[in-house]
Parts: sequence; C-alpha cells; structure tokens
Amino acid sequence: MSGAGYLDDTATIIDQLNARAGTLGPELLPNGHRSGNLWRFSGIADHGGSTSAWLHLSGPKEGQWVDAGNAAPGEEKGDMLDLLRLIECGGDKRRAFDRAREILGLVRNGQRVELTPAEREQRAEEARKRREAQEAKLEAERERKAKGAKALFLSGVPIADTGAACYLAGRDLAPGPLGRWPGCLRFHADVWHGALQMKMPALLGAIYRADGAQIGAHRIFLSHHPRAGWAKLQGVPAKMVLGNMWGGFVPINKGASGKSMREMPEGEPLYVTEGIEDAVAVRMIKPEARIIAAISLGNIGAIVLPPAARNLVIVADRDEKGRAQDALEAAIAQQQARGLSVSTVFPPREVAGEKVKDINDWVRVLARQAKGKAA
Repeated sequence: MSGAGYLDDTATIIDQLNARAGTLGPELLPNGHRSGNLWRFSGIADHGGSTSAWLHLSGPKEGQWVDAGNAAPGEEKGDMLDLLRLIECGGDKRRAFDRAREILGLVRNGQRVELTPAEREQRAEEARKRREAQEAKLEAERERKAKGAKALFLSGVPIADTGAACYLAGRDLAPGPLGRWPGCLRFHADVWHGALQMKMPALLGAIYRADGAQIGAHRIFLSHHPRAGWAKLQGVPAKMVLGNMWGGFVPINKGASGKSMREMPEGEPLYVTEGIEDAVAVRMIKPEARIIAAISLGNIGAIVLPPAARNLVIVADRDEKGRAQDALEAAIAQQQARGLSVSTVFPPREVAGEKVKDINDWVRVLARQAKGKAA
C-alpha cells in the first residue's frame, strides 16, 4: 500500500514516464529507428524484423504506442508504463511500478522518496493540466488528420481502369456483379511515402466509424514493373494509415439491403476481414453480404458497431502463430462482451495440395487451377 507522502498515483507516474518517451523509448527498444516524431519498431519482442509498431516520442500522443502487427492480447497499444511492464518486467505490474519509481527518481538508496502533501498536490495538479492540454491537442490532431485523410481520399479517382484495379486483378480479385469496384476504394498516382521520401501510386481505402464519420484513409502503396505489372510495394512498409484507424473500418459491401451501416437491417450478418484484399474476395463469393475490412486483426475487437448489428462473422486467416490466435480470441471476446453473436470462418488449409493462408489466397489457388484446366 502507498504511504500518504509517496507519489504513487498511477496517472501521475504514467504522465511522468510518458514525458520521457523521447529518451526512454529508444532505450527500451534499441532495434527500432526514428521516423519523424515516431520510433518505429517490430513489436514487444523488438527483433527488428519489421516496423509494424510505433511509439510517439513527443507531441499530444507522447508516450503512446501501437502494435499493428500480430500483437498478443493486451499488447496492441499502451503507454510507457505498459511498455516498461512488457519489456523489462515480464508483464508484472508491481515490478513495473517499482522500476518506474527508480527511473523517475522516486527511490533513493532503496527507499521511496517521501513528499510533503503540498509537493504531492503540486505534482498531481501539474500532471492533470498536462493531461488536459494533451487531450485537447490530441482531439485537434485527430480532427486535422481526419480532414487530411478525407481530402487525400477525395483527391483520388475510382479504381476502375487504374493501377489499383490492376493490382487487385493481379491477385485474381474482380469487381462486383455489375462490374463495379467498391466505392470506398480509390486510386491516387502520387501519394507521399514517408520512409522513401517520395510520392508513389497507392490504393486508398476510406476508414469510417459506424456513425458514418470518416476518420482516416488506408494506403496500400503500389509499384509497377513493365513485365510483372502492378504489385504491392516491396522492401519497405507498403500499408499505412493516414489519420485515425482504431475502432474504424473500410466498408467494402453494403449487402443485399444497400443501406448504410447506420441503417442496416436488424440482425443482418456482418462479415469482417483483416485486410481489404480479403474483403474484396469475400464480396466475390458472397455479393449479398455486408462486408467490412478492419485493417488489422487487433482492430476487429475495437470496432463499435450499431445496435442493429448482432451477428458478426470474422473471416479469419489460417495463421498458426500463437500471437495471431490469441489476438483473434481477444477480438472475439471483445465483441461478445458487447452482446454480439460471433462466429468465425476459415479458408481450407489446402486445396489440391496447395497450402492456403487466407480467403484471397484461396481465390488465387482456385483461379490458378481453373486456368490450368482451361489450358
């Protein structure tokens, strides 16, 4: 238990740790690298194999981090105390608090530093003011980024007869029964790629909340080869979100009703995939279904759906990794806690001797077999 004279208020400790993100983050994640205001890293394991996670080093999100890869449940996002707990303290909260006190100079010679009531009150008030100021800045930043993402999406063009359509066709994906691609997808020939410091063509997906507000834009950067055609950019991160993503989705298909999410029929099944490509594949198979793409596995559980949505069908990947399976279970539990009936659909493990990972992969295997038979 905390003594009356100790600075043990959780919010205050988190606030002071977050304020040190610029130096503490790189120390905890030595295999990462700086990208503007972000420290990009490969996840809690920090093996350096990817950059699917990022930490805000300063600004209104200072100390906040997100892991958009196959994070374990509870490791998808957090603050500097969470990072300290997961990386240095084996997930133990008590050890993380003890370590935080050491970092913040609240322990001297093995003893916690006792503060006067006035000092405690002053530090707590300073922390409260910083949190309020950061939240105000964060909300302003969310709005600014949402506007920028919307502007980028609207500056694109419908994907028919563009590099984006060629990219999807190269993955054996086709438009709907009427020959129309989803309206939430657009193509832009010149989208800024931060890591490359240049503009690249990209497939854009509009990210919405269930209330209809656009909060971001998903970017799949593309490259074109004279002989190979259009493909996803290789060698650097190809999929990025501009604006906000958490709790949002890309609406791929309205289903048989043709109504918006806000007006969807009571109890209509809602199919959700991780990626846009898989969602387009499901649309080919079930054109009558309502389909959304969550962008990341962890985000499936964060999406807050309208009351009419009672039946959620997760079209999952055949990912045997423990973290991916745990993340899927966590997403199911989150949606069940909101009162939804949740079921899962997987592609077959293999078709005619060919291994299958996801729904798009299944479509591609079937397409190859069909071409082989035709030949």
